[in-house]
Amino acid sequence: MKTRTGRSQQEDAALLRQARSIGATLLDGLTAEQVLGRVDVPVMRLGAEQTEWQCIRDDHAAMAAAGEWADLLDALRYTDQERVMASGGRRVAPLISEGMRAGLSTALSRKDWAAALAEIEALEGLYDRNPEDYCAAQVVAQAHVDFAQVRQKSAPQGKLSREVVSEGAVHFERAETLVTLFDPIEEMSPLLAATRYSLIPGIEDGGSVCREWYEDWVDLDPEDAAVHAAHAVNMLPGWYGSLSAFEREARRSVRLTNGVTGKASYAVFHIAAAEALGDLSPTMDLEFFLEGLHDYQVTTGCQHRANVSANLLAGMALGFRKDGADAAYQLTKTRAALSDVLWNRLREIQMDCWVRQTESLAFAMAEVFGPALKRGARIVRRGEGLGTLVRRT
Repeated sequence: MKTRTGRSQQEDAALLRQARSIGATLLDGLTAEQVLGRVDVPVMRLGAEQTEWQCIRDDHAAMAAAGEWADLLDALRYTDQERVMASGGRRVAPLISEGMRAGLSTALSRKDWAAALAEIEALEGLYDRNPEDYCAAQVVAQAHVDFAQVRQKSAPQGKLSREVVSEGAVHFERAETLVTLFDPIEEMSPLLAATRYSLIPGIEDGGSVCREWYEDWVDLDPEDAAVHAAHAVNMLPGWYGSLSAFEREARRSVRLTNGVTGKASYAVFHIAAAEALGDLSPTMDLEFFLEGLHDYQVTTGCQHRANVSANLLAGMALGFRKDGADAAYQLTKTRAALSDVLWNRLREIQMDCWVRQTESLAFAMAEVFGPALKRGARIVRRGEGLGTLVRRT
C-alpha cells in the first residue's frame, strides 16, 4: 500500500483576501477582508487528509489498470481485517475498493452507461476467478450498487422511468446475491457489512433491516464514523425514519460505542443530517452535541476534523447571533466550543472543509480573536492551535 503526503499543497494566506462581504455580522466593526488579511497560518485548498485518501485510491487504481488483482485482493483483505485507518479516521479498505472500481467510476461520471457495464463485466471476471474470496464479491457487489445509484440519480427529477427503475433493481439484486454468499460477521468484515448496508435503498425490506445491519456494522468497527453517517441519513424523514426516530438512533449509537469513542457518534449523526438537510436537526441537544463534537475531534486529533468542527460551529454561532437575545445561552455555549477548537486544535486552514468558504472562516476568526485583531494583532500558530501576535516594527 503506497501513500503520498499533501503538505506541498499549502497556499499563500493572501488567497483568503478574496472574501465575500458578510456585512454587520463581524464583531467590533471589522470587515472580512481585514480579518482574513491578518491570518498568518498555513492555508490549503485541499487538506492533507483528503489528498492522502485520493492517493490511496489512485495508487490502487493504477494497480488495477496493471492487472495486479491478486495483490489488490490481498491488500483489501489485510486492511479490512486489521481495520487499517488513514489520516482523518478514514478506513483504508473502502479506499482500496474504490481504486479497484476506478474505471467504473470514470465511466459513471461521464454517464457512459455502455462503458460502465463493460467495467462491471470485467469485475465480474475477477469474482469468477476468485469465487471463495469475500473481497472479490464485495468489489463486484459495490460496483453494481454504484451503477444503480448513479443511473437513478441521473434521471431528471420526477421522471424516473420504469426502465431505469427496472435496470436498477437488476443490479441491486445481483449485489444482494453476491453479498449474501458471505456473512459479514463470520468473515469479520466491516467492508462487507458496509456494502450490505448500501443495499438498503434498493431492496424491498430495506427499512426493516437497516437497524439490524447498522448494529452489525457497528459491532465490527465501532470507531468508524462512516457507519454512523450512513445510518443517520437513512433515519431521516423521507428515507426510513422521522425526526424523532433519528434522534433515538443518534442516542442509541452512543450507547453502542460510548466505551470506544465517547459521544462522538451523536455528533456524526447530526453532521450527516446537516449535510443531507442543509441545516441541523431541530431535535439536536446542544450540550450533548458539543460534547460529542469534542469526542469526534479527539478520536483522531486530525486537522480535517478540526476544520469540519470549526466550520460547523461558526455556522451555528452565526445563526444564534442572528436570533438575538432569545439564543444568548446557545451562542455562549457554541462560542466557547469554537474558541476551544481554534485555540487548542486548529493548526492549519483546509478550505475544502469550510462550506461557506471565506465567509464563515472570517466570522469564526472575528468571533474568537476579534478584540485582539482590533488592536492590530495577527492570527498565528501557537502551541497546538492558533493564537494572536502583535508584531512590533
